[in-house]
Amino acid sequence: MLNIGIEKDGESWLLVNYPELGVETEDDGTLSIKGLLIFDMVFSDTSGLYIIKPTSEHLREGYRIQDKYKIKILFKPSEYSNLPQVFEESGHIEALSKQKNIKLIDFHINPTGSACLCLNTKEAVYLPNGFNIPDFFNNLVIPFFYAQSYFRDFEKWPWGEYGHGMAGILESYLEYEPTKENIEMILDAIEKFCNRSHSNFNFYRERLRQKKIKGRNKCPVCNSGMRWEKCHAKSLAGFRKLKEHIDVLSIKI
Repeated sequence: MLNIGIEKDGESWLLVNYPELGVETEDDGTLSIKGLLIFDMVFSDTSGLYIIKPTSEHLREGYRIQDKYKIKILFKPSEYSNLPQVFEESGHIEALSKQKNIKLIDFHINPTGSACLCLNTKEAVYLPNGFNIPDFFNNLVIPFFYAQSYFRDFEKWPWGEYGHGMAGILESYLEYEPTKENIEMILDAIEKFCNRSHSNFNFYRERLRQKKIKGRNKCPVCNSGMRWEKCHAKSLAGFRKLKEHIDVLSIKI
């Protein structure tokens, strides 16, 4: 669990870098950051690197976006994430969703209206030094809104994305090494998602206890009725890798 909060150094950094944002206290005592987020970022799809507040030398390669969004950040975790909840209050994302006839969830907006900044299994990856305001903005908040503006301009996302919900959790495991900690983290994420979505965690647990995970089974990720291997094949690959690691490390579940 990340220890989220606003330290004095973080508040000072915010004032210098994003002066249109300010720290407030909500009626229930929750700290928040509110105001206009004005950002400048360039991303190169060739190198896969991005620069926030680029200089002229950074503009030779990549697509630069200078944009602004009215936002609110509530410093309390949600059922979807241990991170602060980020809301876009200018209505740009919702308007684009309606204009393109695309569901808000496909713009990485949770049912509560908060931004899905990253999978909860990836939070420590994006914040390797623990939670702090500069890393939270530079590694998650600014790239999220850059991606929204990029999609508006090109109708595609600037970088790869995971599936929603269970699909993304299972897909993400393809990037993990076989350690007990990684396995426990993913199993915990699967169970929490099942509890939140009223899905059957025992389905996944029982499949992991079987000798072989069959792709011919109906897809449990979306319940489309299609074969898992034809519907959400990447999530199946992640699930099979999870089982392989469980077996190799002789972990009982």
